Amino acid sequence: MSELNIEELKQEAKDLGITFSGQIGAEKLKEKIENFYEAREQAAAKELAGLTEKVEKESKDVKGVKGVKSKEQALMDKRFKREAAAKKTRVVMITDNDQRVNNHTTTCTVTCASEYFSLGTRVLPLNEKIEVAQGHIKVLQSVEIPLHVRDPKTGLSATRMRKRYSISFED
Repeated sequence: MSELNIEELKQEAKDLGITFSGQIGAEKLKEKIENFYEAREQAAAKELAGLTEKVEKESKDVKGVKGVKSKEQALMDKRFKREAAAKKTRVVMITDNDQRVNNHTTTCTVTCASEYFSLGTRVLPLNEKIEVAQGHIKVLQSVEIPLHVRDPKTGLSATRMRKRYSISFED
């Protein structure tokens, strides 16, 4: 049994890179392996203590300066402000300027979404006072439709873009 034990110890010592003589006893080899592990643990503990001190010193330096934010934190703050601004609501009346469907249309559909947040899709009634999120209002204000008008110079039809919805604010 001790022969198997000495062979395992020799293999472990070789794997760890410990030098030993071929005639070493099991107790002596076991002691060398234990000393190797202890030395490795002490070196790792010293390195960890040094890194911990360095991190603590850097964090104190950063905490001492007020108003310092990381780039990611600044972007997150900007995102949250924009989302809050888009969620604010206002009372408005929406009128459809498209004469082709104006007589038949009673609602409009609007979606407000970006890569950072989404206010969802809403079906809004037309020609009534309603409370709408500012993000949806901005989307409705940006919708344009083509309007065909006669060009007085050439006599041909010219296409001009105009706003699809008129929005009157009630607040």
